[in-house]
Amino acid sequence: MSEERKRMREGPPPEHGARSEKRRGGAQMAAGYANHGASKTKSSMLGWMLSGGSPEDDSDLNGATLRQRARDLDMGGGLARAGVSTETTTVIGTGLIPKPAIDYEALGLTEEAAKEWEKIAKREFSFWSGSKFCDAAEKKNFYQLQSLAFRSMLTSGDVIALLPMYKSVGSPYALHIQLLEADRMGTPDSNGESTSKDADSGNARIVDGVEVESDTGRVVAYHFSSRHPLNETDTRQIEYTRIEAYGKDTGMPNVLHIYVPDRPEQYRGVPMMAPVIEQVKQLERYLNAELTASLISSMFTLFITSDPNDNNIASAVDDSVEDDEQTTSSTPQNALHMRAGAIYELAPGQKPEGVSPTRNNSAFSTFVDAVCTQIGASMEMPKEILLKAFTKSYSASRGALTEYWRKIPRARRDFIADFCQPVYEAFLAEAIAIGRIEAPGFFDDPVIRASWCKCNWIGSTMQQLDPLKEVSAAEKRILLNLSTQEREAAEFNGSDWNENIIQRKREVAACAELIAMGGEQGSETDAPDPNAPPEGDEEADNETEAMKEEVTSDESA
Repeated sequence: MSEERKRMREGPPPEHGARSEKRRGGAQMAAGYANHGASKTKSSMLGWMLSGGSPEDDSDLNGATLRQRARDLDMGGGLARAGVSTETTTVIGTGLIPKPAIDYEALGLTEEAAKEWEKIAKREFSFWSGSKFCDAAEKKNFYQLQSLAFRSMLTSGDVIALLPMYKSVGSPYALHIQLLEADRMGTPDSNGESTSKDADSGNARIVDGVEVESDTGRVVAYHFSSRHPLNETDTRQIEYTRIEAYGKDTGMPNVLHIYVPDRPEQYRGVPMMAPVIEQVKQLERYLNAELTASLISSMFTLFITSDPNDNNIASAVDDSVEDDEQTTSSTPQNALHMRAGAIYELAPGQKPEGVSPTRNNSAFSTFVDAVCTQIGASMEMPKEILLKAFTKSYSASRGALTEYWRKIPRARRDFIADFCQPVYEAFLAEAIAIGRIEAPGFFDDPVIRASWCKCNWIGSTMQQLDPLKEVSAAEKRILLNLSTQEREAAEFNGSDWNENIIQRKREVAACAELIAMGGEQGSETDAPDPNAPPEGDEEADNETEAMKEEVTSDESA
């Protein structure tokens, strides 16, 4: 037995384990975690050999392998692609839209002046963000870049956005967004691998492309390769460029590094599928094996054997095999394959041996369901959301949606803070600098700048399984002062309550004008009851009653 294994079995020396072990009658007794999760003497723990690592060792330096495996699973479809696509669609949707909300009291403005300024800022940003001039490649607009950046972050662990400045024909703004895949950021002379080394300048280290101060851990610069390190068709020599994290004059970020750390002192992100890569890959193999077994079981192949003294040739063989299934002259004569309806003639003396791939698949659905539940739990995504299968009651489906949507505000908050808000602030800085928007004191005081940059971001809301119930619940919350109409409008369909009121005023005025001109306009008293099914529709009546009974039984359970 090796010395290391012997030490693991015997545990730490008495002088090191004095706090976790007690002596009784000359024998050592484990106490606290030493008798449970930290035990080194229990038989169930002896095979658990590990050595704890720092975030750099566990996450940052394994990024290249994790990224390539996660992307491979994503390109193969299945649960990996379903999880990433669902998360992107839910968090980003059609795009997170900014709604300027400046601190007009701190800026000394009236509410009317603030509303007018917000209207101008929104108009200018809508022009820039809605066009493809905001993209360095001029392919996508700002909201499409949101989806691309978020999806790349989930798949690769992190994504980088640079903010180059150059003029484009047709746009008064020079600000652009250049998205880089995570592999482009790396340590110089690393050949695309995740490595770390000491920086050339000062007391700093480069951790997989992120240059940090050794004493404080502050990020000071990033290192990017001149081309994608995994691009085998590009034979150019890879060179690395160092870009400082913040501008020396403005203090604004030069690089937007978008990722979600799991631990302090972690400088690179890991893919969303990282904790469940093994389970997803094993499930993929299992499903492929079952599919292959079912396919082979469905094949019907006939073998014809002939006697050595029989000179008759089965002329029907060639006619019984499809043209695209016949073996070619380059295929060995014994290279026979299971095919539907295939007939093969065996050489004299050869006999086929039957192999039955059938198995008991009665537990197939239950097993896959259990694995998907575990994978979904690791991703904070209920199985119903992951598989898009709402096969249970309304209450169960509603519970799955509600539980999943608990994480969406946090995911949006992180993405807005890392990508959307910095881009908006960079846009405002340029718009104010070139005189298209007026903001006194913007470049003089960081607090004043923050007051001008305050902004709310609105995204898509949770899907309503029963809109009538949701509206009734919102009405009660407002009456009990548990919520506001503005908040309910934003959460229900992402609309702005103030804009809804303005639009409703226009609609009411237009209806009044129509009535004054002699037209007809239905009143609220004439409107049909939205709760009542169509008259004479017995099928609708039965369906409504069935839904009521289901909801009643669910609430009772």
